[in-house]
Amino acid sequence: AGTILLQSGRTEFIEKYFEVIQEFIDRGFCVAMFDWRGQGLSDRLISNTYIGHVSSFSKYDQEFKEILESVYSSICPKPWIGMGHSMGGCLIASAAADFPKTFDLVILSAPMLSLNISKPIEILGLIIGELSKLGFRDSPFPQSEWRGKKGWHQIPFEENVVTSDKSRFIRTTDLIRANEKLAIGGITLAWAQESIKRTRKISKKSWAEKISSPTLLLSATKDVLVNPEKNKRICQSFCNVSIAEIEGKHELLMEKDAIRKETWKEIDRFLEQNL
Repeated sequence: AGTILLQSGRTEFIEKYFEVIQEFIDRGFCVAMFDWRGQGLSDRLISNTYIGHVSSFSKYDQEFKEILESVYSSICPKPWIGMGHSMGGCLIASAAADFPKTFDLVILSAPMLSLNISKPIEILGLIIGELSKLGFRDSPFPQSEWRGKKGWHQIPFEENVVTSDKSRFIRTTDLIRANEKLAIGGITLAWAQESIKRTRKISKKSWAEKISSPTLLLSATKDVLVNPEKNKRICQSFCNVSIAEIEGKHELLMEKDAIRKETWKEIDRFLEQNL
């Protein structure tokens, strides 16, 4: 049936997706996945291994292109379905815009095409990011929710903003407790600036019009990390897009069973219509 090129969001890792991977395998797909630089069990880029860092989002773009060409092209059967969650959705969409023939289909789950932050915070993040070029780009960005914490395993379920499913939340945090090398909490000044620069680029209509592959946007209506309404406006400029609004938090495929069922219904419908 082809290959799902599955890419996770910031702080995430391959092991977290074992349930989703199996569900795609059960549908007859191959699944290819890797941990982005600086997270999961990929090499960390700075001495503080519990802070997410990248000097430029172009580094993500570069490594994704290299893996597609040098690893996936020879072993992953076509058609290729690029699927990304959150930051992974941002980077899948970026690849689809830069190299339009890469993916036959695209699925974006609560993608980081936008950030749910105010304009003053956005401008402040850009200014701090520019100042950080003086020598402290790998310093922590001030985030009260991550102060003193290594990762999600130190956040109580009641304070999490990504899922309403307690069992799946605990399942993920147990994976991190079993191997704390998986833990990522806050972000650096550089990561903050680069994410703002990338989402600003994505917000331009001229960028969105580059994506020609049939695309499914899975929009989480209770999302507080990305902006669902802005994501919809951006995706409406894609050449061929289907938009599914699902009443759930940011991690739709890590949500309660009823929400996951609705999410899978939309994925299955999209795949059946386009393959």
